[in-house]
Amino acid sequence: MSDTTPSPQQWSPTHGAPYRPAPYRPDRIAAETALAHAARLRLRMDERRTVRSFSPDPVPEQVLRDAVACAATAPSGAHQQPWTFVLVKDPEVRRRIREAAEHEEKVSYDGRLGEEWLAALRPLGTDAVKAHMTDAPALIVVFQQRYWLGEDGTKRKHYYVDESVGIAVGMLLTALHLSGLAALIHTPSPMR
Repeated sequence: MSDTTPSPQQWSPTHGAPYRPAPYRPDRIAAETALAHAARLRLRMDERRTVRSFSPDPVPEQVLRDAVACAATAPSGAHQQPWTFVLVKDPEVRRRIREAAEHEEKVSYDGRLGEEWLAALRPLGTDAVKAHMTDAPALIVVFQQRYWLGEDGTKRKHYYVDESVGIAVGMLLTALHLSGLAALIHTPSPMR
């Protein structure tokens, strides 16, 4: 991590530590200023699209790290931050991820999804080919953490994992979009 990006340890809560709320005293914004900010944000977010074709042009790594740092500020159940973000730039690793994803996608498109789901996908023209995984200059892989290990090695449950990670991914997509980047979510099924 660079000096300007919080380390993963800073993003993770200290499990079992006493709760110490951080003071929150934001500057008050006049109503007309808030309305203008909200309108600009709505217009910017309305420009976001899900794309499946990516340029291989390099992206400054710090932009990706800052987007992940924004995502890591997401609210989470019991403030447990049950996620791990992994930036994958290595072409060989991305190729292997693509192969595994396409294998699972082929099984899904060949019947695992069911006809109703396949019918919903047909207008989008999607299939088992996931070229974006090797065409894009980077992948950000997000892992859910269903539990954490206590100092004694016992498993401790995280709460509201799906909701927390979903919010964090939404914030990641927003940060990437506002940084001028396109993104596509791929949710492998099954998650191996």
